[in-house]
Amino acid sequence: MSCIFCQIIKGESHAYKVYEDDLTLAFLDINPISDGHTLVIPKLHESRLENLHAKHSDALFRTVRRLVGPIQVAVDAPSSNIGINNGGEAGQVIQHIHVHVIPRDGSKPAWRNELKRALPRSGEYFKDVVQKIREEIES
Repeated sequence: MSCIFCQIIKGESHAYKVYEDDLTLAFLDINPISDGHTLVIPKLHESRLENLHAKHSDALFRTVRRLVGPIQVAVDAPSSNIGINNGGEAGQVIQHIHVHVIPRDGSKPAWRNELKRALPRSGEYFKDVVQKIREEIES
C-alpha cells in the first residue's frame, strides 16, 4: 500500500509522534500551519469519515479531545482550529482520514476568515436542504 500514513503506522516512514494507542496515532504535520500542528489518524486505513467503523471513529475523536488541551498548552496557544478535509474535492491530499489540530494564538487569520462564504440563501433553500439531509440520515 502506498499510503504514507499507513507507512508511518507500520514504522516504515518517520514521523514526529505525539501520541499512540491501539487504535490511533498522532504526529506533527511536516508542513505545519502553526507550531504544534498535529495530525490525528485512525490506525485502520479508511479514506472517508463516513466509511470509518464506529469503533475507530470513536477512538479518533477521543484522541483528538484528549490532545487538544495539551497541544495548546505546549505551544502557548489559547485556541485551535480542528478540521477534517473529507474527500479530494474538500482538499484531502492524503486519502487516509485525519484530523488536523492547528493551535492558534491570533497572530494569523483563522480558517473562517480565509474561506469564501456562499451567496445569501432563502428560507426555502434551508428547508429543502434540511429535508434532504434528514432523509439521508433516515435511509
